Amino acid sequence: MMFSPSDVRVTSNKTATDTRRRRGPSRLVRTAAIDATLAELAEGGYSALSLEKVARRAGVHKTTLYRRWGTREELVLEAMLERAGEQISVPDTGSLRDDLLELARTSAANAASPEVSAMARAVAAESPHDSRLAAANRRFWAERLTLDCVIVERAIERGEVAVGTDPRRVIESVLGPIHLRLLLTGEPVDRPFVEGIVDTVVDGIARRRDHR
Repeated sequence: MMFSPSDVRVTSNKTATDTRRRRGPSRLVRTAAIDATLAELAEGGYSALSLEKVARRAGVHKTTLYRRWGTREELVLEAMLERAGEQISVPDTGSLRDDLLELARTSAANAASPEVSAMARAVAAESPHDSRLAAANRRFWAERLTLDCVIVERAIERGEVAVGTDPRRVIESVLGPIHLRLLLTGEPVDRPFVEGIVDTVVDGIARRRDHR
């Protein structure tokens, strides 16, 4: 069974995106700009992206976008954070395995959507040649991983994971193989694959805890 955008359970996460929503232009304009950015990326790629094209597609004046975001890199960052905040839950089931499975499932479904897939490929291809885009991408992952690391921090507090476990390394070990397949190998990201990744990571953590 492949994960698709329809598999995603939307949850309300309190992220920096919430702050941006309150500070920015009206929510309707902001949503239109983000949707237009994703559509432009899917249609023409990052190299063809401009605030002028986004404004035209969104039906807003370009000065609104320049005033709020200033550069296309900032707008892409906003789109990445917004979509991830909407589609990827930070679950709290009381079980590390179940939390990681939910995180992996929603992450895979989000990344497999046409708009996010196009955006991820564009960022991967252009970041080595565009320092501003590379910086925006690093900011995205820093913010996203900080949110996701709460899953492991809770598990440490419950005694399910050994004190001293690196939360970021755990999350990267779960998400890394998913993005490898989606961006590079094209192999399926289905339920058995995701469950296998999570079980490998959780089993490794358990062995580390038991040997301390």
